[in-house]
Amino acid sequence: LHMVFLGNPGTGKTTVARMVAGILYNLKYIKYNKFVEVSSKDLVAKYVGQTAPKTMEVVEKALGGVLFIDEAYSLATGDGGEGSFNDECIATLIQAMENYRDDLVVIVAGYSEPMKQFFDSNPGLKSRFNTFIVFDDYNSEELMQILSSMSEKEDYIVTDRAKTILSQLITDAT
Repeated sequence: LHMVFLGNPGTGKTTVARMVAGILYNLKYIKYNKFVEVSSKDLVAKYVGQTAPKTMEVVEKALGGVLFIDEAYSLATGDGGEGSFNDECIATLIQAMENYRDDLVVIVAGYSEPMKQFFDSNPGLKSRFNTFIVFDDYNSEELMQILSSMSEKEDYIVTDRAKTILSQLITDAT
């Protein structure tokens, strides 16, 4: 059930990962409706011998639920030397994914290109992830729909003039 979410920031990867956790819980694939969101700084320690325990502490918090690692590619940008802290973290994650295969779902997320480097950093990663989902950037029309939905939800009224100006700003920015 491990998954990879690829795409730029703001495309909904974290939101969908939270939804996936709820769905997996409701379908009884995971024991708890638990979603633990981390980045590399939550997994990698500053001193020798501390990364594996720090990574396992996070894994243990996520047991029975979903561990979401945002910007996972940053785990592959260490010094590249054997025994680097990042390599230790990745090796620990792979071992935990194997040891707790029935009690842990890992979702990693990040930009498409740097995530290739992440998967190339350890051959064991590729075999652990079967589901890859690409999150495309929103187009101008979709962003305007999101604005309208959010405005309505908060009981804001966006005038037609404001919509025209915002639409042009969004178009210019995308």
